[in-house]
Amino acid sequence: MTRHPALPGYIAIALALLFPAYWIPTLSSGLESFADAYRTDVMQLSAMDLLFVMIGVMEIYIYLSLRRLFQERIDGALPATLLLLMAITVGVFHATVLFDVVLSVGSTLDEPVRERLVAASAVVMIAALFVYAVLGLVLSIVLLTRRAALPRLLTVFAVLLAVACVLHLTVVGALLNVVLFPLILLVLALLFIRGDHEVEVV
Repeated sequence: MTRHPALPGYIAIALALLFPAYWIPTLSSGLESFADAYRTDVMQLSAMDLLFVMIGVMEIYIYLSLRRLFQERIDGALPATLLLLMAITVGVFHATVLFDVVLSVGSTLDEPVRERLVAASAVVMIAALFVYAVLGLVLSIVLLTRRAALPRLLTVFAVLLAVACVLHLTVVGALLNVVLFPLILLVLALLFIRGDHEVEVV
């Protein structure tokens, strides 16, 4: 039996640490007025934007690695497709940093234009979060319907992902994902690092 490379597992552990390190201070800064805090953040570039991009790249890598696991060891075309779409959606979400770049260097832009760019950034982020939540929920349902043929860790992943996606869709409950998402990543880390599980064809 071949072992799946453990690198995605270590990346998942690193992301489990970086994710709350970014989102806790980011969300805390918007407790009084999220709209004002968001506008201020989009209008400037900082080290946090670099961390935001790093988180996106790492998350995409993990989803693509999980997709490869399905392609190579599980006859799961639908889960593999959903994971690819999730990776693309994450890429779109984190690509909103380009709005920060334009607004930070475009000091000559008229104020109405700047406001429209801020609004466009928010719309893209919200839309990406919604699409991600729907895709993730569908993926979790697909996996749970096949749980008898999957490793236990993938079943745990599916359950946690379903909860996280439902919280995303409630908007307010999405704040809890600052804690839940790192747990999901640690489950995936175990899946990748162990790499010696039997998987039946489904």
